[in-house]
Amino acid sequence: MTRPATRPRRGLAAAAAGLALLLTAAPAAAHRAGAGRTDGIPIDSLSHGQMLVIEQNRAAILDLAARTARTDETFRRLLNYTKIQHAFCLFGLMPGTLTDEESPFNGCAHAYLAGTRALLNHMRDRPGADPAARALADKVDHALLLEGTLALCVYSGEPYNTADVILPEWSAIPTHRPTAAALGGVLVVTAGGTTLLFRPRRRQTTP
Repeated sequence: MTRPATRPRRGLAAAAAGLALLLTAAPAAAHRAGAGRTDGIPIDSLSHGQMLVIEQNRAAILDLAARTARTDETFRRLLNYTKIQHAFCLFGLMPGTLTDEESPFNGCAHAYLAGTRALLNHMRDRPGADPAARALADKVDHALLLEGTLALCVYSGEPYNTADVILPEWSAIPTHRPTAAALGGVLVVTAGGTTLLFRPRRRQTTP
């Protein structure tokens, strides 16, 4: 008898199909999901060079945020914004996301990293701040000062807002070869995996 498909396999197949749908429908999406909105929390921009400093400390910042027992609305909104932006930026996995100004994902990377820095600064500056937040913020500020603002790009002076989600430049993906190659590979693997999951098994005969 043919074994029925298990729930994990169905879940994997659904996830693969969802990813394929997202990637094929993505070019029609706008760059800013909340363009013109100013009702959120304003966030200062980052220079191109400063992005790497925040990325190198991002895990420590989020770990500190996760261990914070006393939160407030600003804290929660900044943390939520950084997580949403990171997800829309495909978790920073696309080639050149942080280093290549021409990457379709560079703009959204600026946003989630600027939000991460704003979160750290808020944890440091609020009353009764955790000494660990002050220490980490001082360390990051020192690294940012050493980096300076020499490495600028088109997104370096762009302010952000928690009410305005920055999406990747989907329409630029076909012309950015590293990204197009990476996403093309994902689609091929996804399609192949989905085919294998739904391929009927051969009936087992009793000798």
